[in-house]
Amino acid sequence: MKSVLIKDTFREIRHTLGRFLAIFAIVALGSGFFAGIKATMPDMVDTASQYFKDNKLMDLKLVSTIGVRSSDVEKVKKAENVKGVHAAYSKDVFYYNNNQNLVLKCISFNRTLKDDNPNLMNKLVVLKGRLPENGGECAVEVKMASPDTFKLGNTLTFAEPDKTKKLTDTLAHEDYKIVGIVTSPCYIGYERDVTDVGNGTIVSNVFLAEEEFVCDYYTEMFVDLDIDQDLDPFSDKYRSQVEKKGSQAIEIFEKSIGERYDKLMADAQKKIDSSRSLADTVGGYLAMDQTQLGAAKVELTLQLDSAKAEYERLDAISKNSPQALLAKSAMLKIRSALDVINELIGDLGDLSGEAHTKYLAQVDQAYKEIDAAVKELEGQKDAAFYTFNRFTASDDYSSFEGDSRKIDSIAKVFPVFFILVAALVCLTTMTRMVEEQRSMIGVYKALGYSGAAIAGKYLCYSITAAASGSIIGSVIGLKIFPAIIYNSYRIMYDIPYIETKIRPTYVLGCLVVSVGCIGLTVLYACIRELKAVPSTLMRPKPPKNGKRVWLEKFPKIWSRLSFLSKVTLRNLLRYKKRFAMTVMGVVGCTALIITGFGLKHSISTIVSKQFDEVFVYDGLVVTNSDYTYEQLDRALDSVKEIGMYMQAQLSDVQADANGNEQTVSVCVPDEPERFRHFVDLRDIDTDKGLTVAEDTAIITQKLSMLLDLKKGDTLTLTDSEGNKGEVKIAGISKNYAMHYVYITRDTYHSIFGKKCDYNIAFVDLLENTDHNSFKEKLISHDEFYGMSYKTDSSKGFLNSVDSLDSVVILLIVCAGLLAIVVLYNLANINITERLREIATVKVLGFYDSETTDYILRENYISAAVGILIGCLVGKALHHFVVLTAEVDLVMFNRSLVWWAYLYGSLMTLGFTLAVNLMLHLKLKKVDMVESLKSVE
Repeated sequence: MKSVLIKDTFREIRHTLGRFLAIFAIVALGSGFFAGIKATMPDMVDTASQYFKDNKLMDLKLVSTIGVRSSDVEKVKKAENVKGVHAAYSKDVFYYNNNQNLVLKCISFNRTLKDDNPNLMNKLVVLKGRLPENGGECAVEVKMASPDTFKLGNTLTFAEPDKTKKLTDTLAHEDYKIVGIVTSPCYIGYERDVTDVGNGTIVSNVFLAEEEFVCDYYTEMFVDLDIDQDLDPFSDKYRSQVEKKGSQAIEIFEKSIGERYDKLMADAQKKIDSSRSLADTVGGYLAMDQTQLGAAKVELTLQLDSAKAEYERLDAISKNSPQALLAKSAMLKIRSALDVINELIGDLGDLSGEAHTKYLAQVDQAYKEIDAAVKELEGQKDAAFYTFNRFTASDDYSSFEGDSRKIDSIAKVFPVFFILVAALVCLTTMTRMVEEQRSMIGVYKALGYSGAAIAGKYLCYSITAAASGSIIGSVIGLKIFPAIIYNSYRIMYDIPYIETKIRPTYVLGCLVVSVGCIGLTVLYACIRELKAVPSTLMRPKPPKNGKRVWLEKFPKIWSRLSFLSKVTLRNLLRYKKRFAMTVMGVVGCTALIITGFGLKHSISTIVSKQFDEVFVYDGLVVTNSDYTYEQLDRALDSVKEIGMYMQAQLSDVQADANGNEQTVSVCVPDEPERFRHFVDLRDIDTDKGLTVAEDTAIITQKLSMLLDLKKGDTLTLTDSEGNKGEVKIAGISKNYAMHYVYITRDTYHSIFGKKCDYNIAFVDLLENTDHNSFKEKLISHDEFYGMSYKTDSSKGFLNSVDSLDSVVILLIVCAGLLAIVVLYNLANINITERLREIATVKVLGFYDSETTDYILRENYISAAVGILIGCLVGKALHHFVVLTAEVDLVMFNRSLVWWAYLYGSLMTLGFTLAVNLMLHLKLKKVDMVESLKSVE
């Protein structure tokens, strides 16, 4: 008997293939979207991790102000947990292109290290051509900002930015032929290193063989630590491992640099002392008369004979031994002094003689040089050490991590809502199917089939559709959706194409949810029907008793309606369940589309709000702390292109409150009253301007939310040196990117116990100022380290937020597909249930168009109601998604733009029209004779 049910199940699938495929499509779409979006973040992280692993990206980058020597490298190699160490050269050069000097960074690579060498790091990936093998060859990276001349076979001519030096003092050649297009795992994004050369922006990197550099020292050292290769390189565990296992390498590096610095200083002092001693000696000879010079000559002759004999003795014992060389050096010094005395004796006591004049000038010059060297030595700063990990060495690494987490945040909301809408429609479909098959269920019961066997037929039908749809949809979603989303990120990141994996846990999760929802619904519907006796089941359900609808109680309205309008309203209001399910399906689709467009607007407007409404300055100048406030003020005032400026301090500190902690930027403006000309602080509630006042702070909105702060609360700030203090919050300002705390200089002093050190200046430029030439001119001043324009920052930020466009577009497309399937499925069920009614009106003489209007007018009304409610649900869903998708450093625009409602409504309406057109063709094919046959 079971075989008969199985055959009947497959026969049912063939006969109701449209319904089966509708369930399959809805489950596949929901499961694919859920699995694909959810897998995007792990796929991105895994792809990047494998890329870093394959190309041996460094764990630490060590730099000092006195460079890196081979001795430093050898010492760091001996540190615990160090697998390999590799030093490299770098040099910033000018490249003249399109009538301007672009700044390129030449970076060395070691072509002798094999892949299995533990010291090989930051391996270059060749995209075209090959790596340089001969002198005068280079490889370049090609990104959006790269010159258009970066093509294989072209020759680049470099120039030395410092006019007092020659390029060939650092590089072996000036001209380099491009033989390869490459990428480096150190530079995966758009941004490149900062520089104090030219306009302060490196447009691209150029890679040269290590032999092309003729420097006396390396510029940086890379360290590979003994860390578990399977660790997620973006995880906190990886960071803690780097910090823990790299501590000794950092300590040894700093100690080695310190010892070498002390030796350099000691050698410089020794050289100065030796030069001073020589100058003093020659000066003493110049003060002698002929008799004294003669006596000195006799004494030096005896010393020379003795020194010569000692040198010959030591040289005979061991030729060119250190002792022999020292003796030779002493002998030559005595001989030089004797030569000086002989020349002075030749002047015959004439103090204005040729020899006296020559040596007097040399002594004077020597004393000047010695005095200058002493001043330079006394003004020499201690050697500085800089330690970078992957996150601090490049903003691109952190940006990639942040972008992947944005996708994961969205994946927490959209797919869940999406699959709920799909599940709702599937539940409706299967419930209707069981109700339609009640007579068949009665036949099975009359033939003696058990309730479990009968329910098994419908479970098999539904689970087959749900399981196949879930598995196929999940697999396709896992392969396609991450790739589509990731392709938009490849505009910003130089990482290979994403490796999409079939993740069994995601497939299994979707399968369990889909089968569970459908199975439980079918069981519920079957159990309800199986309670009846076979004779009742084999008879059709009696039609509902005709009764008045509530609208008929208002005759002034009801009487004005046409006959078809009255029939339509009666059907809608009497069959509330059918109406409600259609409305709910439309609501879900409309809300998803509105949320997609709203999210696009919320993200894209961050840039205009932050960089046009909050930040109203033109640029930010980084000042040299070696100069005083007054000197910097005069330097800024002397630049004619600057219309207005203000000095300030900007530093990162830790902010603590209510058990939460965030890294924030403390901004201390020089003149709080004028600060509004550069940063417009506005109260989040009243939109009134805020001014920084004494003993209080103004904090930004997202920071107040993360730390659960409000006006009047107290915030604890801790700087990098461990100085800590509290400050009362006087206001909360609107802000959309990063966290800021604004205080006065006196408040800064009271919190941290030290004076603020102005390190930046906000500037507004005069109209028609050429930004490139001005930036280059400004950096040429010793008082300024560099400058960044607000527009540059906004472009970088815009690139980051625009990377979510593909997610939003994907959401809108999938929501549209879901809308079509939902509307078609529900409308198709409606027609199937009313075939006798449709056939009746056709027999009564309705034309095809009139029949379509009669039936599908209900769809239009249901869609209209669904769209209206969907707008309200979309607003709530948009707000929820915005809150969920926000990362800590960003606050999205939380207002829902009007055109999101318009586009969402029009698209849903368009899908409704398309579905109705398809159903019109189906209505034309209704067989009136078959439909009107008695079911008895």
